[in-house]
Amino acid sequence: MLGKLIKNDMKSMARGVSNIYIAAFIAIGAMGVCLFFDVGVGKTISSLVLLAVSIAAIVVTLMATIGEFRKSMFGDRGYLTHTLPVKAPTLLFSKWLTCIFWITVSYSVVFLCLWLIYYYWTGESSTEALIYILQSLPDVGLPAEDIMVKTVLLIAVKILLLLWVFVLEVFFVITLANVRPFDAAGSVGPILYFFVVFGLLTFCSSRLERVFKSALLVHADGSLSLTADAALIDSVRFAGGASVTLTQIYFQVVVAVLLFIVTAELLEKKINLK
Repeated sequence: MLGKLIKNDMKSMARGVSNIYIAAFIAIGAMGVCLFFDVGVGKTISSLVLLAVSIAAIVVTLMATIGEFRKSMFGDRGYLTHTLPVKAPTLLFSKWLTCIFWITVSYSVVFLCLWLIYYYWTGESSTEALIYILQSLPDVGLPAEDIMVKTVLLIAVKILLLLWVFVLEVFFVITLANVRPFDAAGSVGPILYFFVVFGLLTFCSSRLERVFKSALLVHADGSLSLTADAALIDSVRFAGGASVTLTQIYFQVVVAVLLFIVTAELLEKKINLK
């Protein structure tokens, strides 16, 4: 049954996000035409459009996944969804897995588009200037280009994981807004509860990081290591390396598990379908 749920959720979500990917493919095609005919102005415009479309893909996907969850669980389709012969945790897991799949796809599209734009402009004076800037990073006290690239990729993975948890936070808030007496706030409820929950989790995460600071180190020679030693983190940075803090990830993983359990329990027993 879980497989059927995921399949149907994937199809439903695909209809909501397909337009943004069509726009991305059109922008990529425009870039190809401009490259073939060597249209200078067209190259700049198509590159900017592609970048804007790729970033919009994440926003649209987030909004579409959140909207699909609300409609299928608490909207007109809510009664049908909750009559399915499956437990609430199974429903929730299917919705969450579908959401993070499409978010990961849109996130990957951004990096693909950035790579295409960079490759597209290879040989241009702007690219040469960028290469010069990257080669000069150590001269201004920043990590070298290869260290910077690894660090950016690691930070990108970290942000993606936080987005996965963010989806569960939103699911929890939407569910809470449909539970008595919290549903009394009406349409303002989800927004209000989101800022309260997000603010509380952010505060707790920052406080925890002051007490326990774990990080993934990117050493000057390109090697990676884990540490919870603040002095070592500072020394690696001083030696030309970089670090990516992991305390927030640990905290958010625990939060994600708790939110999943609580949200599933509310879906099972407490929600007030309108």
